[in-house]
Amino acid sequence: MTGPNEKDAATPLAGTERRTNPHLRELFERAYEIAFPLLDPRQNLHTTGSAHFLRVALHDAFPELHQQDIAILSVAIERVFHERNKPAP
Repeated sequence: MTGPNEKDAATPLAGTERRTNPHLRELFERAYEIAFPLLDPRQNLHTTGSAHFLRVALHDAFPELHQQDIAILSVAIERVFHERNKPAP
């Protein structure tokens, strides 16, 4: 999308699924529940290094996942956590 008119707009993919990790999408809500106490500052006083502990907790909960999948899942969980917990304007 380079401009405001339709000529320059990006073309929709006509229903094509762009996500490449559907197996992670299936696990996401369960993984989010596991990760929430590690990310919530009201429940976790040690916020430094929480990304490391998050990956360890995810690996313990889902030992069958590859390390790259754990990394993808942890980044997505952190992003969603911050989006869901934004202060109201």
